[in-house]
Amino acid sequence: MEKIIEKLKDEARRSWRGPKGEDRAKDLEKYLRIKLEEYSSALDTSQEEILERWEELRSYSAINYYQEANQPKLDSDKVKVFETKTDILMWAAGKKFSCPKCSGHSNNPIKCDRPNCDWKAHGLFKTLGEGIYVFSKAEMAGQDIFAPVESVSAK
Repeated sequence: MEKIIEKLKDEARRSWRGPKGEDRAKDLEKYLRIKLEEYSSALDTSQEEILERWEELRSYSAINYYQEANQPKLDSDKVKVFETKTDILMWAAGKKFSCPKCSGHSNNPIKCDRPNCDWKAHGLFKTLGEGIYVFSKAEMAGQDIFAPVESVSAK
């Protein structure tokens, strides 16, 4: 795990010359240590296993990947943790989801299926802060989806 963290710090240093690069490396290490402890405790999984999985999933710079939007707090009311991806699909089956753009009810939790709306939960603005993050322990990964209508109605 320490080798991976050092590699990531080196990547952060190379992203900006001089003291700014070193600051980025320190900030990245601090973030990783906090997140790995949090996820390890919540998921009863080793920090090394979590970091290795995150690195498998990462397809862009460490500085942009390792941030709260991609590793949200698992104890938040906007995060639902499931054992498997199948459990997520079973939970979502038959639900309606609230699109943050058109305020309509979509059958699809990721792409609005209402006429004249093509909003996607994985786009640049994601769910405009109105969705939830579903996380699968087995895959050690999650994604933003539109909020289920019943949770929006309960507010």
